[in-house]
Amino acid sequence: MIGETHVPAARERVDAEQVTVDAKVAAYETFVDRVRDVATDAGGGEAPGPVGTTLAATTRRSGGAAAVREAFEATVRSIEGVDDDASVFETLAAELGEEVAVALAPTTGATFTAQFRDQLIEAATERRWQLRTMATALEREAASLEAASEAFTAIREWLERADETPLRALGFDALQARHVRLDDHLDRCAERARDRQAFLDGSTSEHAKVGLGHRCLVAFLYEDLPVDYPVLDGVATLASTCERCQRNVRAHLTRCG
Repeated sequence: MIGETHVPAARERVDAEQVTVDAKVAAYETFVDRVRDVATDAGGGEAPGPVGTTLAATTRRSGGAAAVREAFEATVRSIEGVDDDASVFETLAAELGEEVAVALAPTTGATFTAQFRDQLIEAATERRWQLRTMATALEREAASLEAASEAFTAIREWLERADETPLRALGFDALQARHVRLDDHLDRCAERARDRQAFLDGSTSEHAKVGLGHRCLVAFLYEDLPVDYPVLDGVATLASTCERCQRNVRAHLTRCG
């Protein structure tokens, strides 16, 4: 197919990531609710502080921590996409930080105080905000890909229709009209490139503490694709095709003249 791009593959990648992120947002909501219901040990009434500080003042006991680990495994860790070979500790560390993972590890055996529960809920809530920001950024990326896909499809379909009529079968006026139309398509490519660059330079933020740069998101999403920037690569592919067609049209215009 003329001017085929990697945008469809990019859209599939975004769609798959949206499913995973939406599921993790829901999983964290359930996880936080379950953590709130976990009974705490007596004491621990001091103002919340760093997790390490809290643990330093605790004594050996792990009932509440075990309940939290079970809740995490049944919610967040159960989401498709989590490496089954990773331990609960590794997943906790990746999602909520190593200090939280250490605090909840069976070998730590620390008291599950109200103070630590509050800190854990705060960490999980912050992670949920990150995921919500990611979900919004993915929606914006999907919209950007859709706009690019529509523009690319219109150009590609015109090129395919035009390719059905050999240039030698066209007169001077028809060749000139085709040359002008190719100029229009090149302008659309340039406009799409500007729009995409502006999008990549932006970011998405839904929380004062959480922001996500679009260029970082794209680097993560498309690391397994043959190109780093599928939309810009698509612009370059179609622009190159249009320029090649214009050269051929000009050659026939010269002969007609």
